[in-house]
Amino acid sequence: MRFSTRSFKGTSTDLNGDFADAVFDGDRGLIVIVDGTAKTGSDQLARSFVTYVIDTYQKWLSAGDTDTSPAAAQALLGKVLSEIHGPLFRDHTGTCCYLVGVISNGYLTVAYEGDCSCGIVTAGTVIKWLTPPHCWANWQRDKSHGELAEDPARNIVTRCYKARTAPRPDFVSLKVEAGERLVFATDGFWADLEVERQGSALNSAPFETVEMDDDVTWVDVWV
Repeated sequence: MRFSTRSFKGTSTDLNGDFADAVFDGDRGLIVIVDGTAKTGSDQLARSFVTYVIDTYQKWLSAGDTDTSPAAAQALLGKVLSEIHGPLFRDHTGTCCYLVGVISNGYLTVAYEGDCSCGIVTAGTVIKWLTPPHCWANWQRDKSHGELAEDPARNIVTRCYKARTAPRPDFVSLKVEAGERLVFATDGFWADLEVERQGSALNSAPFETVEMDDDVTWVDVWV
């Protein structure tokens, strides 16, 4: 597996509140992408969330936990997200949307709350999105990412990582093959960039931030 991460600050924000990282150990990949909300302290929360998830996940793998099936990966992700909740909010305020992906033993397992998304990059660099965003515009979970991008109500998230609520992620699992390409992205990527521009970004074309309001971050992964 190999990956690349790119992140750009939008014109409407003072700081880039997106953070992402990935680690690969030869057997598995762990990808974390987070979008801090506009609430005070969310950028620091998002940054620490990435570190806490990676460190805690690796700790439990070293202790003997496994992620070699979708059920095991879901259980471990849920364990990690619950364990770090208290320590994170003892030190931080704010809220964030997150998506954590694990690629292990031929499967992708994703845990998420909010509007970060994961998709399969198909022929022609078209993205097949796998994770319905948690937002007011998608309360019936029946709209495509393209439809949501046109609806201002998508900016009201209905689930996120926050102090007063225990984590309750949705999970998505599917078989992945060697050579497949995946993208993990914040809503600035899938909603604020036109489909053609998403493809250009993934193809490493020069990326201009002019006229881009929101922060845009993505992790490009080749299995």
